[in-house]
Amino acid sequence: MRFSATGLLSASLVALALTQTPAAGGTQEPPLATVLTQATDYVDRLHRELTGVVMEERYEQRAREPSSNDRQMGRLPGVHLGPVRERRVTLLSDYLLVQPQGSESHYGFRDVFAVNGRAVRDREERLTELFLNRSASVDRRIEGIVADSARYNIGDIDRNINTPTMALLFLSSAYKHRFEFRRGADTRTSLRIDEPARGFGLWVVDYEETGPTAVIRGRDDQRLPVRGRYWIEPATGRVFLSELVLDADSLEALVTVRYEASDTLGHFVPVEMRERYRNLLSGSTVEGTATYTRIRRFSVLVEESAPVRN
Repeated sequence: MRFSATGLLSASLVALALTQTPAAGGTQEPPLATVLTQATDYVDRLHRELTGVVMEERYEQRAREPSSNDRQMGRLPGVHLGPVRERRVTLLSDYLLVQPQGSESHYGFRDVFAVNGRAVRDREERLTELFLNRSASVDRRIEGIVADSARYNIGDIDRNINTPTMALLFLSSAYKHRFEFRRGADTRTSLRIDEPARGFGLWVVDYEETGPTAVIRGRDDQRLPVRGRYWIEPATGRVFLSELVLDADSLEALVTVRYEASDTLGHFVPVEMRERYRNLLSGSTVEGTATYTRIRRFSVLVEESAPVRN
């Protein structure tokens, strides 16, 4: 099972399905189009601001896989006769956004420096190859960054969408035209994650990919349209929560991220990511929780020098 973000930018223009919901008590609310415009401006600006920031990620993954006998007998998901194998891993990483030279988009990069408490030995060589190899093409650099961020994932579901800024990409000016948006009614999150305080008057905005090409692809270049929700402050466009959902014939994926204002940086940053994946063919599941601390700015350009932990 494999699915990944492709970073393709060409697509036909898709009109946004813009709807309005009257406010209680007759108060005039802004149209959804206005809120989305503000949200896109906010996300584009946030991408630029986060490009100069590095944060430490503590990422715990748990994978449950059925026995080989269950797989061979084609058991239904969740129904297993034999023992279930469980694996766990804790990754410590520096996480940052990078924009490779020649690319219009930003990509999340997970620089893993410890796995279950043991230091990663080839870290300097990997960073040199990813960021200082001038002979590599833009596509090869992007492919290397995305693949390296996922190299320590566990479970039988190959994935590279498990970065805390992935869902924000769909609101950006480069990708927004691929999606339809509508005002949502359900404010409950799908995974156990702290919800923002009610005082912000957040809107829940549903999104769904409708373009002819897809950001996320499966095996054999299978198109995997994505959908989800944002919790947006309508007055500012700030995104407090994001959900990314994939429903395919053989897999289910859900990634929820919470963002908060950083006192030291003056803008929002990811603070928590929760995820769940289900392989409907094998019956296996993967769950993960990541938290972000030690958020600080760095001044070294990643195109000229490899990122260095402080």
